[in-house]
Amino acid sequence: MSRPSTRKGILGVILLALFLLTAGLQGNVSRLTRQNDRACASNSNQIESGTLLQEVLDTYSAKRNAGMQATVIFPDGTLWHASSGFASRGKECPVSFNHHFGIGSVTKLYTAALVMRQVETGRFSLDDSISNWFDLPYAEHVTVRMALNHTSGILDYTGDPAFLLRYVGLPEKSWRPDELLEVIRHKSLQIPPGSWHDYSNSNYLLLGIILEQASGKSYTSLLREMMDELGLRDTFYLEYPDDILIANAYDQDLLHVGMPNLTGLRLSLHSGAYSAGGIVSTSSDTARFTRALFTGKIVSDESLAEMLTFVHAPDVDAPERIGYGLGVRQFIITNEEFTGHTGAIPGYSGVTAFGVDNGITITILSNLSVIEQEWLLTEILEAIKP
Repeated sequence: MSRPSTRKGILGVILLALFLLTAGLQGNVSRLTRQNDRACASNSNQIESGTLLQEVLDTYSAKRNAGMQATVIFPDGTLWHASSGFASRGKECPVSFNHHFGIGSVTKLYTAALVMRQVETGRFSLDDSISNWFDLPYAEHVTVRMALNHTSGILDYTGDPAFLLRYVGLPEKSWRPDELLEVIRHKSLQIPPGSWHDYSNSNYLLLGIILEQASGKSYTSLLREMMDELGLRDTFYLEYPDDILIANAYDQDLLHVGMPNLTGLRLSLHSGAYSAGGIVSTSSDTARFTRALFTGKIVSDESLAEMLTFVHAPDVDAPERIGYGLGVRQFIITNEEFTGHTGAIPGYSGVTAFGVDNGITITILSNLSVIEQEWLLTEILEAIKP
């Protein structure tokens, strides 16, 4: 869920918050970690693909001590799956095909698709002002389209130090969207609306609220309906079935004191990420969703064309990222164009991408806060080339 262009600054504030958490709330978090631990079960099915994909995951997992899961879908529909590492380090439970991971900002692909589906029903248009739903001082100058492609100029609520301290310091809190909105209510715009791309999770917070108000349904319900239409049963926002496996969440890049287990913070972290980054899923479900979206199975051709209209969005930390559409990142990997999204939330990170030129879908999920997303895409592409 982190904002790429200011990741170091945001992570520095999170580091402070995690330090305070470690110092003052360790007993409570330990209890919640045990309570939230869903990483081990007798019905787990470890993936043994025997493919070149497995070799890439095994090598990276050993290097970073990461629990990982990946799916590749070839143009003819052939699927490769692989998993590596531990879902629970303490209990040494291996990652399986059944494990779920936080997908962070990959959630934005789902939220954008839901928005386009509402646009198709005529409930609102891309060029409607967000003043229809919000009394923010600048609302009449910001459109739904600007929120989708991050040209609104709205401050990123996840970069607010006071919010971040509560985000990790109140692990049992379930954040309401209106509470998240209050973080930015009195903040000024960072750039003139519509001027250029400036990534902000606040845009997708607002879009989640718009979806709920326009449809009269919760974000959870809207997501479930879309997933049910696609036959995808392993994608959730907050309301997890009792029997699903969720890989424990670990960090080694935010707080340099080993590898803390962030599983006890799941409720606050995921509810606080909401429609900007709160979904959990499997690599298989995420890959199938990605392929369905970019092959026209979820939104109309007209809506997909809107989603694939990119603004210039360079990233100094990841030069492979060149553009941003309506909830869609544009990458260049091994000189080929891909569309999809990256994702990171404390304890998890991943990426999903669809090859515009080659029709290959790749999804990688992990239980570490930070992984080299584009590097892994490159390694997998090189490995699976004929």
